Amino acid sequence: MARPHPDAPLVTTVSDELIEGLRHLGARFAFGVAGGALVPFYGALMRSSLEVVHCRHESGAVYAAIEASLLADAPAIVFTTTGPGLTNAITGVVTARWEGAKILLVSGATGGELRGRFALQESNTRMLPGDLYEPSTLFDDAVALEHEAELPHVMRTLARGFASRRGFVAHVAMPLALQAKQAPRVPLTVPAADVAANEATVTRVLECLREPFALWVGHGARHAAVEVRELVARTGAPVISTPRGKGIVSEDDAHYLGVSGAFGSDPDLAERLKASHVHRTLVLGSRLGEFSTAFLQGLIPSRGLIHVDLDPDVPGSAFPQAETLAVQAEIGVFLRALLARMDARPRRVFPVPRSRPPRLDPRETPARVRPQYLMQCLQERVIEGSSGVLLAEAGNAFAWTTRYLRFASPHRYRQSGLFCPMGHISAGAIGAALATRKRAVAVVGDGALLMQNEINTAAKLGADVTWIVLNDARYGMVDQGLRALGHSRPEVDFPEVDFAMLARSLGVEGARVRGEMQAFEALDQAMRARGPFVLDVPIDLDEPAPFGDRLRSIDHQTQGSSSA
Repeated sequence: MARPHPDAPLVTTVSDELIEGLRHLGARFAFGVAGGALVPFYGALMRSSLEVVHCRHESGAVYAAIEASLLADAPAIVFTTTGPGLTNAITGVVTARWEGAKILLVSGATGGELRGRFALQESNTRMLPGDLYEPSTLFDDAVALEHEAELPHVMRTLARGFASRRGFVAHVAMPLALQAKQAPRVPLTVPAADVAANEATVTRVLECLREPFALWVGHGARHAAVEVRELVARTGAPVISTPRGKGIVSEDDAHYLGVSGAFGSDPDLAERLKASHVHRTLVLGSRLGEFSTAFLQGLIPSRGLIHVDLDPDVPGSAFPQAETLAVQAEIGVFLRALLARMDARPRRVFPVPRSRPPRLDPRETPARVRPQYLMQCLQERVIEGSSGVLLAEAGNAFAWTTRYLRFASPHRYRQSGLFCPMGHISAGAIGAALATRKRAVAVVGDGALLMQNEINTAAKLGADVTWIVLNDARYGMVDQGLRALGHSRPEVDFPEVDFAMLARSLGVEGARVRGEMQAFEALDQAMRARGPFVLDVPIDLDEPAPFGDRLRSIDHQTQGSSSA
């Protein structure tokens, strides 16, 4: 970033100082769509050392920022103009909070001299919901800045929020005049934010773990994979992962029972857990919500759970009837304290067999591709044959990838889980590619890609993104789900799109797979490409996606509501 000469007065604009503060806190990227109400801030971004990505839609910008934040383990900036620029970003903002990302949204605001005069896209607390401008269910922190003297307090709030292992999503709105106004430098220090369990709690957990126990690991434990694996090695505890926790413990490990969840979970997982004869489960890094558990009671051992989370409101929420020992702590800090007091001698191991999916031979006829066969190709070429990150879009994409793909290490798999907006991964893959400097492979449904994508943005950037499109000319999960629940004509199909042609129209290379005999070769072409590539894969409509636990959950809720 261009900075004044050391002998010059220590002043800078509010925009410069905000951006420099975020850079000091670890930010590397800014994603957004500029507009007239953001000109000074956008100019400061372009002068800075951040990598600035101008997207095609504000929601796509937030999705890209989420993936960049999570994979870089750092805050990312999103910028929008007033009015619809700001409101277009809201679904992404909610998703960021669910995903645990660290995001600062900076928006333009209508100045006080124009307030109430119907200025173009007027945006302030008078014309838009107040939740946009104050801490709420939308934002961990939000402020409509009116004076440069407020900046030091804002920066310290951001420093505290972004230092936590928990996600933090904030909003700063500024009128044009303030964006360009001079402001004093704000010296920043990054605070320590580790939360440790007290000695009495660690002692109690150790006593509980003298009995046979299992581990249940989720996305929040990804930064403590070394400690998690050490705990498994010392105790021989069987392991379950949530879909977003895949790879924290290798899925080829003898202790690994399988993946839980409403979409693509391992069949008979509850039976394998029961056969392990555990009394408790130690939960690390998961809220245990419906996406991760389908609320299956069979996954809760007889003596309940030990649930470690930074948020004290999480333990006991998803399974309120289960006995739960709550531990508020950062997972890595907690595990290191636990391991320091644990017997170093490995306990006896009780491996529980987990079967591999059967290996499929390609069908020789030029027909639509079975998703299971496509997953087999992805396992060989992407997971085992590259170092890239694979991302799965909401819908059948994350059901197929959850069930059939296996990961040996963390940070290789991302899902659009929890809030599940369609288009999250279609756009977010750009952020993943930029943050990792590796190829990001996004497995997406055709409906999601039509709903939201940033393919043209990737074309401008030359980003190393491969989109694998599961093309079934319908909202596949909705179609299969409604049919399974008794609706014979869901009417959720649409005219089939040739995504290779669409990709070329957006400035990106593309190809269409015409049968399983071409699938691996086409995937290899997509992975060897320079820059973005779209691989259109018409999939077999007769192959139902593995999301039976979600259907059981819907049926259970329906029966419950009808009998209430």
